[in-house]
Amino acid sequence: MSMSETDATQHQQVTPPSNFTNQPLTPPSIDKKPLGGPLRVIAFFRQIQAGRSFEQGTWIEFQLARGEYEEIESTLQQDDVLGGYVKDKIRYDYDADKRRLFVRMPSGVHELFIDGVEDAIRSQLKTIRNESGRRAQFAQKVRPARSTIIRIATGDSSSKSEYEPDASFWHDNAEYPGVVIEVAYSQKKKRLGRLAENYLLDSDTSIRAVVGLDIGYGKKVSRKATFSIWRPRLFDTADGSELQAVEEAADEAFRDDEGNPINHPGVRLRLSDFACEELVQDEMGDEDTEICVSGIQLCQYLAAAESKVRREQSLIKHSFAHEVKKRKRSETPPEEFGSSDEARYIEQEQRAAKRTADHDSNYEDTLSTKSLSE
Repeated sequence: MSMSETDATQHQQVTPPSNFTNQPLTPPSIDKKPLGGPLRVIAFFRQIQAGRSFEQGTWIEFQLARGEYEEIESTLQQDDVLGGYVKDKIRYDYDADKRRLFVRMPSGVHELFIDGVEDAIRSQLKTIRNESGRRAQFAQKVRPARSTIIRIATGDSSSKSEYEPDASFWHDNAEYPGVVIEVAYSQKKKRLGRLAENYLLDSDTSIRAVVGLDIGYGKKVSRKATFSIWRPRLFDTADGSELQAVEEAADEAFRDDEGNPINHPGVRLRLSDFACEELVQDEMGDEDTEICVSGIQLCQYLAAAESKVRREQSLIKHSFAHEVKKRKRSETPPEEFGSSDEARYIEQEQRAAKRTADHDSNYEDTLSTKSLSE
């Protein structure tokens, strides 16, 4: 189920990366074709590869035109060095229905926190595997897959949407994960709800549950942290059956404004959430059980992640008592991305922007960025 046309045309105005432009951004009208999208994305990837730092907890949004995502993928496939770097180091989502590319900049708190949550679920799955019966056999085939790419075909697009979730759990015989977990930074509650819709509806409910964790990272006043859970539900309407993503748990707090833990039951999943209905019925039947991560546990994982990142400068490492020379194997120098390369890409982008301005005097740029701390 896609967003309304009104939602699809909305484009929030925010500050772009300083090395692109400091001019205000105005999106094109819906019938105008934006130019230079692939150049902007590739240039941005090269800047990250070159070590240009960006604020953690940020995501960058690119609005693309038809066929431009495929052009970006083709460029990455032809450039082994950049393509390998992007595949290994950069996380991004592509919504084929809306033709939007989202580049994620997760923080250390983000990664450490999701590791704790994933480990708690994995430990309970391990306990169930050691039991006897059909649900034990089912649990033996469910595995964590962290940010494994999820590719989903949408009815309105010839290409597939691609997502790299913060965590996911897959059954060995399932095309899609049963449970997906996403961490938000007080940002993107609105975006997270739409992402849950894409997961649940576009997978035809093969994805059974989407957990959103809003950890409040970057908030200056409140340290409140909450979670939400979306599941698919089929409704009977006058026009027939209608599938919707229902937010069964909405902004349930597990940490208060001062950072104190809240004694909340927490994230409650069912073993049957971890695969599509057909696999569950065939392998487990009605032998279901709960898998829970309490509010206290969630708060502990978040506090530990924040503490570790906060203490990075004081953590212990090995040191030598005397000077030691270090010898590494020689290797062929990699292709470097220098200032002249960056200037060349910026010049290409400026030419593209000029062509766009000539085409539509009201259109200045199509790149938008979003800070997750908004």
